[in-house]
Amino acid sequence: MQHGFARTNLGARSPMLGRTAVERIASAAADFQVYALSGSRLIEGRSLAVGLVGEPIASLETMSWVYERTKLGLMGVTHAGLNGEPDPTDSSPLCGLLGVVPLTSAGNQAVLADAFNAVSPDPAHICALDDEPAAIFGWGIAVSRHEAARLLVNLGLFISEHIVPAADWYARAVTDDGARLLMGRLNLSLLEGTKIGTLRMPSHHKIEAFLSQTRGAA
Repeated sequence: MQHGFARTNLGARSPMLGRTAVERIASAAADFQVYALSGSRLIEGRSLAVGLVGEPIASLETMSWVYERTKLGLMGVTHAGLNGEPDPTDSSPLCGLLGVVPLTSAGNQAVLADAFNAVSPDPAHICALDDEPAAIFGWGIAVSRHEAARLLVNLGLFISEHIVPAADWYARAVTDDGARLLMGRLNLSLLEGTKIGTLRMPSHHKIEAFLSQTRGAA
């Protein structure tokens, strides 16, 4: 069976190499053994997500068009990838999922206005391959192994700091465990004014500016 691990433009294994921010995100993820899912792997990934966090989540059709538009979307790591083991047939089961959805300026504004539909997003809110993300929306993290959670959190923080340091990150927790992970490990907090539970992590640039200001005032 043909599996769908996307390895688009990932010949150079450095996140600093890549024509666009979206390509550099994918390259950084590959260094963590995390790949965008398509085809049968996307079916497997969505089924795992439903089993771990339940519905409602984005449909398979939605996940497919987000992948086609961005070459990101639902990303996954397998047991073999997590263990650093070879898997030449791509047959090792998935054990961790991370949703990475790059947003346009309109998408960012929709999130701030509580108008972004994470389950069925407006295509105008989602970046194309050549777009610079104005923000990142995390579809979430779902794992069947604790080690996968650590890996995916570290990947998210790496992308935020090194790949899209000017982009805020948003998410909405589906489960209590998810909320603890997002707020405890990724340091997301409730978006001011939200009525639907949107969480936000300020961009790396904003965090650094705040820390610099704090140090200057001390």
